[in-house]
Amino acid sequence: MFHFSRRTLWLIIIVTIPLIVVLNRVGQDETVDSGVPESRTWSLDELAIERDDQSPGRKLWTVDLDQARQLRLTITQEQIPTEQLGIAVDAAMGTSRQGGQFQVTVVNPADTSALEASVDFLQTWLPDGDNRAVVLSGKLDGERIAIAERLLEPLQGSGMTNQVAPQPSLGRLNSPPMGTSEQLAFLLWVGVLQQRLSGYDPQVRWDHRANISQVLINQTLNPGLFQPVTAEELEPLRVAYAASAAQRSRSAEQIHRYLVTSAVYDLPSDFLVSQQQRLSAITLSDVNAARANSRP
Repeated sequence: MFHFSRRTLWLIIIVTIPLIVVLNRVGQDETVDSGVPESRTWSLDELAIERDDQSPGRKLWTVDLDQARQLRLTITQEQIPTEQLGIAVDAAMGTSRQGGQFQVTVVNPADTSALEASVDFLQTWLPDGDNRAVVLSGKLDGERIAIAERLLEPLQGSGMTNQVAPQPSLGRLNSPPMGTSEQLAFLLWVGVLQQRLSGYDPQVRWDHRANISQVLINQTLNPGLFQPVTAEELEPLRVAYAASAAQRSRSAEQIHRYLVTSAVYDLPSDFLVSQQQRLSAITLSDVNAARANSRP
C-alpha cells in the first residue's frame, strides 16, 4: 500500500474511465480539480496536437491551449508504484487505469515552477519501464515541454505489475479495439441494446481498465435481445450521436482526456477531430455484424 499526505495532495481514485469515442461523456465522472477555475472551451478543429515518438515505446503528446489557466500532465505506463512517500506538491492529483495501463494525472496552475515540482515528484515515485506515454496540455512553451520530457527518462520508484480484476456483472460484452470502426459500430449496437432493455431499468456501464474494454449490464442477456437491428431502431441513435459529434467545442479537461486515450491506445493524432467522418461511414450492416460478434 502507498499513502499520500492529505495536507499536501488531493488524491482521487478513478476505477472506470468514460468511453471516449463519439458522445461527449468526458468530464461526467470524478475530476481532478486544482481549484483554478477554467471556464472557456476550445474548438476541436483548431487544436495543434503534437506527437513525438522519442524512443521505442516512449511517446510525448502535447496540445497548446491558448489562455488556459491550468497545466494538465498525465503519465501512463504498465506498472503501479508501490513506494510510500511523503509529498509536498502544490497540485491536484488523480490515479486511474485504462487499457491495461496505470495512469497518474496532476493538475497545476499555469506555473512553470509548480509543473517542475510535480515532475520531480513523479520521477521519484513512479517505477521505470519500457513502455510509457506522457501527455501535457495547457498554455505551453519550450521550457514546459522540456520539463515534461524528463518523465521519458529513467524513473526511480519501485513498482509491481498492473493487474485488473474483473468486476462482477450478470451481463458482459467484450468490445472491439478502441479506435476501430468495429468498436464504433459496437457502441451503436450497445445503444440499441439499451433501448431493448429499457423496460427493465438497465444499468449499463463501460469498464476500460483492462486491455479489452467491456460493457457491464446488471442483468442476464437472453437470446431474444440479439435479434437483427432494424433501420428504425438505429436511426434515432445515429442522429443523436451525429449531433453530439457535431458539437466541436470542448473543455480543457475533455481535450486532455481525449489525448490520454489516444496515447493509451496508440491512435492517430487526428483521431479527435475525425469522429464525424468515422460515424457517418458506419452502416446498418456494420452494426448487425457488431451485434452478431458480441453474443455472450
